[in-house]
This record gives sequence, structure tokens and C-alpha cells, in this order.
Amino acid sequence: MWRRADDDLWVATVDGEYGGMITRHPDGFHVHDRFSRPVAVVPTLAEATAQHAPARHVTARARRARARTVRTRPGATTGPAFAGPSHQREKTP
Repeated sequence: MWRRADDDLWVATVDGEYGGMITRHPDGFHVHDRFSRPVAVVPTLAEATAQHAPARHVTARARRARARTVRTRPGATTGPAFAGPSHQREKTP
């Protein structure tokens, strides 16, 4: 969704996160992607919004919301692989 942020700036949001921007300059409308990399320079705002329709992408919020499954081998333990001697000295009386 594109929103006008200033007289010469439009910002896109996708799933509540930054999706790109369009800035107006004397030579045209400069389109930038969600990483603020230049995409194109076009003569009209309509062409700019069509040039860069913010795509839905997997956002950090969506990645955090996914359930994570942990696979283990049968018979595997969740403890340390080697529980050797402690690195601490025993206290002497």
C-alpha cells in the first residue's frame, strides 16, 4: 500500500513493514525497492506505482510467527554430547 509521506515522497508498506519508496525529482519519479535500491526513474506517479508494486514477502514478523519443528534421531539425547571432567577445581578444605 502506497502512502504519501511528504510533498515529494511516497512510502509503501507490506504487512506493516517498509516495502519501498517513490521520490519526486525534477527529472521524474525515482522508484526504490524495500532495500532502498534504485529500481527506475519514470515520468509520472502512476507509472512509478505500477513499476514497483510492493510484493508480499516473508517478513521478519512472519518468520517469527512460524512454528519451528526440531527433528531428532531416535535415541538421541538433548544434553551435551560429552559430559567430561569439569573445568572447575574441586574445593580443598
